[in-house]
Amino acid sequence: MKMTQVALNVVVACATLPPFWVNSAGLSMSQIATTKSVATAGAANVTNSSDSSATISNAAALSGIEDRSYVSGAQYINVFNQFTRDDSGESTEASKGLIAPHASYAKRVNKKAVLGISLHSAGGLGAEYSNGVGANPINAISENAIAVVDITTGVSYQVTDKLSLGGSLILQYMKIDVVGGVNTQLEELATGDSVAPSFALSSYYTLSDNTHLGLQYRHKTDHEIDIETSLDVNPTANLSWVTSIDLGLKHALSKQTDVMVNAKFENWEDYDDKYTWTYSVGVGAAHKMDKFTIYGGASYDSSPVNENERDVLLPVDQQWRVGFGSEYELESGNKLGLAYQYQNNGTADITADNVTLQPTGSYEDNRIHFVTLSYRH
Repeated sequence: MKMTQVALNVVVACATLPPFWVNSAGLSMSQIATTKSVATAGAANVTNSSDSSATISNAAALSGIEDRSYVSGAQYINVFNQFTRDDSGESTEASKGLIAPHASYAKRVNKKAVLGISLHSAGGLGAEYSNGVGANPINAISENAIAVVDITTGVSYQVTDKLSLGGSLILQYMKIDVVGGVNTQLEELATGDSVAPSFALSSYYTLSDNTHLGLQYRHKTDHEIDIETSLDVNPTANLSWVTSIDLGLKHALSKQTDVMVNAKFENWEDYDDKYTWTYSVGVGAAHKMDKFTIYGGASYDSSPVNENERDVLLPVDQQWRVGFGSEYELESGNKLGLAYQYQNNGTADITADNVTLQPTGSYEDNRIHFVTLSYRH
């Protein structure tokens, strides 16, 4: 069936609105696919100095590695929400599940320097809609997906006994697919991909034998994606993966128990002027019991946009997370871990009353489940 002018308008609108492409993923994840990160809801990331995954979260903290380290992990992500319109009472469900990988390796090259490399899914989910993206009768968008993968190389240099500095070069790959059509017709409406560079700077400071501070600045990643559509329209989508600043503290209460706190800031103005800086706070703990280490944590993110500006293409709201998990030390000394995290994405109320992209309504059961299995040396 030939696409109508309404469907054409949707394709053009989606291809020229940068925030849409981010929402195709559903979120920029606060955690990486390791047991400690998921179980502490991301609170332990920036002060993690025990393994190669620090290449991503704070390269300076790689100084804690004595010889070499590697981590592999897989994270199952299940997303679901239901949007209901106030004008018609129509609703649509969005759901999807996928696996996000993690692999990292780090090696000490001399007394001062440690090098690391990692492959990491920074965000990206995808969603299938039961009644279009906005519970719209024309059902123009029935599925969208985005894959975001970072390849990161990092270095840590120990300046003094207490201070290490780090830097990372990041190559980010992004791929976008949108499927839809009038009245549930399934056609590939748009597709495109991009590779873009970025960098991060970090520090790790030993305040005392029991207390450590971590800080990382990650610069935004600017993408220019040439979109191929099923029509004779091939627009370019410009997207910036946001600038972020993460700082944290780790304190040993005893030989068995550590607590971690962090605060993170993201510049959502990189997307659009109607968005603003967000902040997040988190707290986590680790407790060692013979062969087992138990983790737990919680975190909160503020909303980057008010309900008058929010739309169904990017229905982001305040978020809170809670996680728990454990690692078991094998006879080899390597550690096998399993973690779970629940994320609530808020009601994401929309009051703009624009029928197409900003219909007044709200989201119910707006949540994500994370389950992670990881192995580290």
